[in-house]
Amino acid sequence: MVSREWANQKSFLRKVYNREVNEWFRDIAENELLDNSTARKQAKKACLIQSKDSQNMSLIKMLSFRHLVQQTHLSSNCYGIPIDSLQEKVAFRPQVHLFFRQDSSAVAGDRRPVEGEISFRLINETSSTMTEAKARLLATKIKNEFAINNGYIWKKGKISCIYQDQEYGLKLKILSISETEGRELINKVLDVVGANYNNDYLRVSEPKRSSETNPTTSSLVYGKQRKDKRWRPTANVRFRYAVLTVHGMQHRIILVDRSKTFLDALEWA
Repeated sequence: MVSREWANQKSFLRKVYNREVNEWFRDIAENELLDNSTARKQAKKACLIQSKDSQNMSLIKMLSFRHLVQQTHLSSNCYGIPIDSLQEKVAFRPQVHLFFRQDSSAVAGDRRPVEGEISFRLINETSSTMTEAKARLLATKIKNEFAINNGYIWKKGKISCIYQDQEYGLKLKILSISETEGRELINKVLDVVGANYNNDYLRVSEPKRSSETNPTTSSLVYGKQRKDKRWRPTANVRFRYAVLTVHGMQHRIILVDRSKTFLDALEWA
């Protein structure tokens, strides 16, 4: 028999929590039939608390919404100074993050896959001017540059290619196996933001130290001998997904996803 406490709690969750779920899936009408015909409908059905749901089922649905749909455990923002002080000093502009990762089949031994990230701000946009239509156009550009043909491969290495364009707010640092490969990746980012390449903005440095893809040495760490950290390892990292963060929004916007991780991406590949 359902306890009065659970009945009251469920009534509260269906009013407050379900409202949040409906807002997240606002492209699906509240009175629309939920089935498995689309990924979005299936996801909403898996998150909404219904009148006959048990405590365990309600908890599972809430965890599914927070961790699988919203990905709240991945999007925490940490600041080293009080947020009010930070916001006074930083002019927040929408920021794009491109994420890359080494294919699991190419990872040696017990090493973690090599990862890569490129980020840049949309200097000509603000929180108030950025719209969903602009985000979708941006997603299409990124998809065409990075997501098609099984994902663009960034050939990482020890050579540092730094490209700074003040007009477009770009400060890219690309670790690559060669200057040519670095310039290719920089040009793809420039195509996304609509900027022209200028060789005067590029600085290239090649350290004397060799890349260490799989060090054989080890050090005592936390009471155990552990392999030394790799230094600028040479590896192919493949594009996985791109996100957009807009100051004032609680959640990041998934622009493009070819990793099959997100349910609410604007573009899939």
